[in-house]
Amino acid sequence: MSKPKLVPRNGVDWIGYNLKITQHRLRQRLDAELAQLGITAPQNAVLLAVAGNPQISNAELARAAFVTPQTMQAILVNLERGGLITRSPHPTHGRVIMTELTAAGQKAVADGAKAADAVEQQMLSTLSAEEIELLRELLKRCAAALDDQTPDS
Repeated sequence: MSKPKLVPRNGVDWIGYNLKITQHRLRQRLDAELAQLGITAPQNAVLLAVAGNPQISNAELARAAFVTPQTMQAILVNLERGGLITRSPHPTHGRVIMTELTAAGQKAVADGAKAADAVEQQMLSTLSAEEIELLRELLKRCAAALDDQTPDS
């Protein structure tokens, strides 16, 4: 596959710019929906990650929520104070902290997932099923291309 020739473009024609605008609007809508539930997008990401793995490390949680480890610590403190998670030492691994959802946390995960699904459905509402699948695959390929550390010749 040949690479397209890059020519100077207007900012609104840049794919990266359009991707950023879409991501920004998606985040605004998601923040608005989650605020009605009393949680933030990073808190929602943490709750979803904990639901999938109660032994997940703080570093992995930070990556899942796109925040720094220091910010993650504050998020965990707030989630614990809010009664959405409990944290306790692992019974056999002294340095591992178990993070588990409370009943309220489980409800927040379900409600947050519904809110995120609704926002995504709104974003994709003008696309066909085939276009949605193509977009998903193209975005995955773009992300994978950026993960490649080998410079192209």
